[in-house]
Amino acid sequence: MSSAPTLPRTLGAVVDTAVVAAATAVAVPAAYLTVVSAAALAPRRAGAPRSPQTRFAILVPAHDEAAVIGEALAAFDRLDYPLDLFSVHVVADNCTDATADIVAATHWTVYRRDAPDDAGKGPALNWLFDRLTDAGDDSDAVVIVDADTSLAPGFLRAMDAAVQSGAAVAQGYYSVREPEPTPATSFRFAALACRHRLRPLGRTRLGGSCGLYGNGMMFRRELLATRRWSGHLVEDAEMQNELLLDGIRVAFAPDAVLWAEMPTEASAARTQNERWERGRIEVARRFVPQLLRGLPRAGRRRAAYADAVLDHLTPPLSALVAGQLAVAALSAAGAVAGRRRARTALAIDVATIAAVAAHVLAGLVSARATPRHYRALLAAPRQIAWKTMLWLSVLRRRDVGWTRTRRNAETDGTSA
Repeated sequence: MSSAPTLPRTLGAVVDTAVVAAATAVAVPAAYLTVVSAAALAPRRAGAPRSPQTRFAILVPAHDEAAVIGEALAAFDRLDYPLDLFSVHVVADNCTDATADIVAATHWTVYRRDAPDDAGKGPALNWLFDRLTDAGDDSDAVVIVDADTSLAPGFLRAMDAAVQSGAAVAQGYYSVREPEPTPATSFRFAALACRHRLRPLGRTRLGGSCGLYGNGMMFRRELLATRRWSGHLVEDAEMQNELLLDGIRVAFAPDAVLWAEMPTEASAARTQNERWERGRIEVARRFVPQLLRGLPRAGRRRAAYADAVLDHLTPPLSALVAGQLAVAALSAAGAVAGRRRARTALAIDVATIAAVAAHVLAGLVSARATPRHYRALLAAPRQIAWKTMLWLSVLRRRDVGWTRTRRNAETDGTSA
């Protein structure tokens, strides 16, 4: 009987060290996602219906959004909430199109801002909030919604329930609007089902902070009055970490559903993802050390701090899966060469791949996905390769700036 080929002792030791380190690197985030998934899928107790009480001011930053803002405005009209308890305020920020005129033709309020040297979502929101404060706005809470977004009719009722339950900050379930479903948009739906629904559910049930995703966010007015939005690439994630360090956790309102357009054009999707991923990397580099230093004395916030660190250190699912496959190949090579530790690493890696697959399926179940969303996973290899290469590129780059995402209607010739 022939024996498996063996490696020289020194090279074998290097292989052993490499496969164990690599297997550990992918096993930690996979274990974290498994725990979060299990917590998220635990039965949820439905709260008793409550009479609406919260007065909301909905703030909409808009820069050249004539192609899409009409649907957002129509969705505000469909909200199942007393009209005397909410108002809509759109800031047409440095617009060169008909955005302001479209809003002005409705019964919602538009503010025209011309500040080319201070452009961006954060400065626009600060400016708009200041205008409302100066005008004596008496809302209890502020909701921030992007101009390409449709709120579900029950959105404000769900946010009102969060406020009445004591939340100072809350995030809604931000998903994908699919006017014409494609494999790309369905795959994005699956990704957001995990990132924007399953993980927030699990994280908050484990005592963590939900996270902020830039769209569908609610803040008690008195809290937002003490904060300013920055011009950071992901100003939402930056604020969420600042709030956590100040002892404020973001609640998750899974029934506050909103849908936003995701780009179908490859170049638009690339610039959007580059901005998000570079911003997350910068936020992790800034806040992970602070969270780790504060962990020993965090007291009742210790679980939230630990959760935030693990969330920061978990790469995008596509990059994680790509890493797992690379580790599997390395481990298999070592196993063939007769390395017992490589065989152990391979077994661990196969288990972590199964754990991530279960996480994705749990996300789809949680979001009540349709069969087409499951079929979209057939396109996973191509999407994983694209996202992994983008993420690796962004890791090396520091020149990623804010670029407005081109809307689908602007690329297909149907813009207003």
